[in-house]
Amino acid sequence: MESWYYWVDNQEFGPVTKLELYKLFKANVIAGYSFVRLQDSDTWLFYKELKILRSDFTWEQINEEQTSGEELNEEEFNQTIPSVTASKDISDANTDNVWNDFAPHPWRRYFARWIDISIYANLVLFPVFSHLTPSQLYSVTAQLTLAEFWGLLLLLQTLLLSITALFNIFCFRIFATTPGKFIFGIKILTKDHTSLNFKEAISREFHVLVKGFAFGIPVISLITQIYGYLDLTMDKCTSWDDRLKTVVVQRNNSDKQILFCFIGMALYLYLTKAIYIPYIAWL
Repeated sequence: MESWYYWVDNQEFGPVTKLELYKLFKANVIAGYSFVRLQDSDTWLFYKELKILRSDFTWEQINEEQTSGEELNEEEFNQTIPSVTASKDISDANTDNVWNDFAPHPWRRYFARWIDISIYANLVLFPVFSHLTPSQLYSVTAQLTLAEFWGLLLLLQTLLLSITALFNIFCFRIFATTPGKFIFGIKILTKDHTSLNFKEAISREFHVLVKGFAFGIPVISLITQIYGYLDLTMDKCTSWDDRLKTVVVQRNNSDKQILFCFIGMALYLYLTKAIYIPYIAWL
């Protein structure tokens, strides 16, 4: 018989049977997005991925009131189920009936990230260069060698990605999301479905900067983004979320969310236009 472990209140419990998992789910001790794993396995899954149905068990199994031939009194029952009131209250604030889509949605996550980059670029970098005309930019860069020019572009791109990571760290800690991710209906949570602390947020953004964008290095950055897309489509999880055990929850793919996605795309086009058109004219 399969034995399972489950993660609640920042602790691992078990082993339990699949029937006991189902009863824990019905008792609201665990939820569809709670982590579970098979005994002797290090791979964590969402409970909902097991697709346990009421029809998997007989009526007698579901309503069994005895354990090993003895009555399970209230004290014993309380010992088998951890206290999760505090963590559940926090979890409910972050994952409710709206934020319960666990599909990977790679394109929503991709454009959410680039909206954040575009927003922070407009807030930080664009004011610095907006007063310069294309001719002024050309006169400045004309003095650079080709190697210096591309080195400057790489430096600016790395700086922009680092600024994005810095802003995102504070957004994840306070709101569990970022401006771009909120528009596209995405939250980043811990295994217990609470907001990331600063250490966790810093670690995640560092991994994204390295493994997702390769510090913005041309060609290599494109390759790492392709690998991130393949991880999401095939493994349903990016390498950094798998490593850090962070949970990505999304707003249901409703008509409202589809409208938000269209608004997000329009915002993305507007923001990138404001940033890049002066440089296109200069080139």
